[in-house]
Amino acid sequence: MSAKRSDDNSVGRALSALPDLVNCSMFLLAWIAPMALGAIWIKNLMITMILEFLSVHSGGFIGTALVDPGKSRANKTRIVLVFGLFYMLFAAAFSLALEAWWPAAVFAWLLLAKFAQIWLVPLPGPVERTRQTFFIGFGVLCYVLGVFATTFLPLPTLGIDADARAAAAIPGSGLWVDEPHRVIAFGALYFGAMAWAKWRWRPGTGLARSASAPAPPAG
Repeated sequence: MSAKRSDDNSVGRALSALPDLVNCSMFLLAWIAPMALGAIWIKNLMITMILEFLSVHSGGFIGTALVDPGKSRANKTRIVLVFGLFYMLFAAAFSLALEAWWPAAVFAWLLLAKFAQIWLVPLPGPVERTRQTFFIGFGVLCYVLGVFATTFLPLPTLGIDADARAAAAIPGSGLWVDEPHRVIAFGALYFGAMAWAKWRWRPGTGLARSASAPAPPAG
């Protein structure tokens, strides 16, 4: 009988992808039916994508620190907390500017989404290095490509029509302010890609491993 592969932790992979899937769903709902959430969520989710930029930036530092093979899960937790608290200062600035607590809470949620894997699907040090390197690069690539794609490609407004834009009362000027459906589409595509990658990634084979790959014989 074949032994179950240790890298086939489908429950852990599903749970690690769940926060990004929730984020993707929120952006999709705001894109399709913004009034179901409340028009204010159009503006809130725009700010969320700015906070995700901080999360992507912090991911490079935190992810690099996590790849030391000698670090235990407890040490990795402390690393995430220390770096997370430093970047939380920037999120707190948003909270103060908006006179609301939610940007700081959202940033903490985004960090959880980014590093839930280290608790839910723990891996040996060398394999963790590969995983963190992959997701640092993949996150940056998705963010940059998402910005360019949703800036230059034609995108349907769906539910974010003139009435929804007026109700959202987004201050300022610029493409995201004039056409907020673009940044909402960006969030839906970005978080959807991150959720898919976290579900598909396997040690040693990245995203390309076939679900039908045979397990090694039991030793």
